[in-house]
Amino acid sequence: MLGISTYKKSINKELKYNSHSIKSLAKKYYDLAENLRNNFKYKEAIEKYLNSILIDRNNYDSYLGIAFTYKNLKNYTKAINNFEKAELINPDNSKIKKELAMCNIINGNFDRGLKYLIQAISLEPDNIDIQMQLALVHELIEEEEMALMIYQKIIETNPEYIRAYIQKATLYMHLDDYLNSAIIFKKIIKIKPDYYRGFLALGICYEKLSNISAAKRYYKKYLEINPLAHDYFDIKNRMKELKNISTKKTNKLRIIHI
Repeated sequence: MLGISTYKKSINKELKYNSHSIKSLAKKYYDLAENLRNNFKYKEAIEKYLNSILIDRNNYDSYLGIAFTYKNLKNYTKAINNFEKAELINPDNSKIKKELAMCNIINGNFDRGLKYLIQAISLEPDNIDIQMQLALVHELIEEEEMALMIYQKIIETNPEYIRAYIQKATLYMHLDDYLNSAIIFKKIIKIKPDYYRGFLALGICYEKLSNISAAKRYYKKYLEINPLAHDYFDIKNRMKELKNISTKKTNKLRIIHI
C-alpha cells in the first residue's frame, strides 16, 4: 500500500494542477506505450498505458492502445474490458464495435459478437468486410441459411467481389449441395479465369455428382493452370482412378446392350 501511495504521489508531482498539463503528461506516457507496442514489448507497453489512464481517465487513445496490446497477448477478456471503456467515450466508432465483435467471438461469446457486428454494420452499411464477418459468424454457429443470404446480398450489391462467391460456394460444398456449389464456382472462374482452386472445386463437385467426364476435365484444367500444385500427383492419380471407373461403366453398358 505504501508503494502505491508513493507511486501516485510521484505522478502527482509531475502535474501542475491544470488540465493542459494533465493531458500533456498522459500523452507522454501514451507515446511511450505506443512505441513499446510497435516494438512488440507488450508488457512494458501496458505499464505505460496504465500510467496514461491513471492520469487521464478519459484518455480514449490509451484505452484503445491497451486493448490492442491485450489482444496481441491473446488476453481477450482484458481486451474486451478496455475496448468497452473506449466505446463509452466514443460510442459511434465502428472500428471498436468490430474489435469487440471479434474478441467476443474468439472468447466463445457468439451472441455478443453478433450484436456488435450488427451495430458496426448499422454505422457502416456499405462495409463489405464487416458483412463478411457477420456471415462467417453465422456459419460458425451453424446458421447456414442466414450466412448464405448475407453472401447473396453481398454478391448482388458487389458482383465483382470474388470472396463472397467463394465463401458461398464453399459453404454449399460443406452442406453437400454440390450442384449449387458447382454453379457458383463456374461463375467465379468466369469472373476470374486464373482462380485455379475453382477448377479443383469443380472437379470435386462433379465427381460427387457422378459426372466423371466433367470431373476429369476440371481436374485436368486445374493441373494445367497450377502445375506446381502441392497435390499434383494426388490429383493425377485420382484422374487415373476415375478413368478406370468410367471404363468399367462403359464395359458394363456394352454388355447390357448386347
